[in-house]
Amino acid sequence: MSSSQTLQMNKDEESEGDTAMFQATSISRRKALFTSLTAATMIMTTATEPSNAIELEDIAIGQGKWISTPTSTASAKLMNKIVTPNFVTYLTRFLITYDDAISQWWNDTKIKYSLLKSQEERNALGKAFGKMANSIQLSLFDFVHYENIPDEEIRQQYQMLLDTFLQEYAAKDEQEVKRHLGILFCMLPSKFQPKGLKSIIQEEVIEVEASANPSVAFTEELNKLLPSKYHAEFSSSLSKYQIVPSISLYEIGVDDEFGQNAVATLFGPMASSPLERQNPDSYRDPIFYALLGMNGALACALTHSLVIPADVVKTRMQTTDRYENIWDGCQTIAKEEGLQGFTLGAEATVAGYFWYGLSVYPSYAFVKWLLANIVLDPAYATANGDMIALIAGAVAAVIASIGLTPLEACRIRTVAEPDTYRSLGLVGTMKVVAAEDYSSALGLKSLYAGLPSLMIRQVIFGSVKFLAFERVCEAFFLVWPFLRDSTATALGVTIVAGALSGALSSVVSQPADSVLTYIAKNKSNNTVQDQSSKSTFDMVASMIDEEGVSSLFRGLGSRCVWAAAIISGQFFLYDVFRTALGINNDDLSQIFSFVINTEGM
Repeated sequence: MSSSQTLQMNKDEESEGDTAMFQATSISRRKALFTSLTAATMIMTTATEPSNAIELEDIAIGQGKWISTPTSTASAKLMNKIVTPNFVTYLTRFLITYDDAISQWWNDTKIKYSLLKSQEERNALGKAFGKMANSIQLSLFDFVHYENIPDEEIRQQYQMLLDTFLQEYAAKDEQEVKRHLGILFCMLPSKFQPKGLKSIIQEEVIEVEASANPSVAFTEELNKLLPSKYHAEFSSSLSKYQIVPSISLYEIGVDDEFGQNAVATLFGPMASSPLERQNPDSYRDPIFYALLGMNGALACALTHSLVIPADVVKTRMQTTDRYENIWDGCQTIAKEEGLQGFTLGAEATVAGYFWYGLSVYPSYAFVKWLLANIVLDPAYATANGDMIALIAGAVAAVIASIGLTPLEACRIRTVAEPDTYRSLGLVGTMKVVAAEDYSSALGLKSLYAGLPSLMIRQVIFGSVKFLAFERVCEAFFLVWPFLRDSTATALGVTIVAGALSGALSSVVSQPADSVLTYIAKNKSNNTVQDQSSKSTFDMVASMIDEEGVSSLFRGLGSRCVWAAAIISGQFFLYDVFRTALGINNDDLSQIFSFVINTEGM
């Protein structure tokens, strides 16, 4: 065994030991995070300390950077012809082995996905590798090709690329680096193979078997390079350099977990899109959250305004037993109160959900980013994405409930007793409700009597809503990736996902919504004594004793219809406004690119 092979084996053993040590550390952190607030604070403090670690931008062969859009607009077909997929994927393995920045990125990526199940980890690593390969292909294509360039000049560009690789990496292990570079450039079409290959291939003839494809284990480990029995050799009969012993360099177009229209090669996948990340500056910018808040406020206020009639019927069904079903409720209200009966509580609805959208969307975005990037370590955050979404949704709902509670109380009063409160308007109704609390000049206890139950409802509804919406969208795009290709189809997915998430959220939060209505109704009628001293659980018990368990789900059908309509419209308008203001996911993401450095060549 050569010294270089021994060194590589020691590196692999050290890497495996580091990964095992990290996994043990991650488990202990996970326990600490959920048993102590102090532990979470310590992790946050540690995570924000300055680091001297190598960044991906420090790639040795050029200047790496994160940009908004790819620099090349050439077709994938042309790029695959000039910079072949096998060349790109083997080069990706080469850089993972010999470039400090790419190696650090790969180690960080493996750590990030280390707590996933084995198959999920494999798929995630395949996607990351494929996206890095795509970034490398885009950068190399920009370097070796320009419009109407002849083949001979492309060959010269590849010669410069070979010289750059030798200059930057040969010092690490000259013999092995030259062997792998020889193998790498053999994968180019003969017309592009640089003439300088002759100076780096092995001169001695080595007796090898005629054909020996790498093992399955090699293809699975995306950081491995071909073992020492493989080398580059010039074939006089074919007039080109080739790999000896010969191997099958297949390139197959696929459409699976590695990405839409990806290419599967012997050395790993190459995705259809480059490596990307969220723009870290956006999530630290107050203006970003202000724009999210205004988007949310407009989206929520508009959609809730449109479904006020459905909300009136839903509330009436929860506060009275007069209606047999939704349609009976609509007909009765129209007959007895006219069209104005369907606009009851409009002021409180618009004001309440303007505040709701203003607070819940930026809060959700911030808490989710904070948990995933600051509080939790990357591996734990990646393995528990659903938990992070639920927590972020719950925290956002709590913040939104503070302003929504008094307005929701006024809305319920107006809808339940229109003869008493319709003429008073929002401000007048709020004064009446506040005056019912004689122990406080501000009447806060009366206005916030329903806070516990509303907060429970909103926490359940909000957390499930965001999680369900994100997962339904992911499922649609996984099964039908082409739906991402146009704005119209993407917004169509938003509408469907919003409707499904709204209906699901209604089902799980319905009992809390029924209790909230029960509290407002009985507070108004003074049928429950000493409301302020009763907990939410006491109110649930009273409700079940008086009206039965089924009362917890009274009006569920109308609420599901209401929520499906309103949440789909909410997310639809929210996406439309975000796109118009340039703060949607595409605008906030950055892709990795680099410019080849040939200075001094």
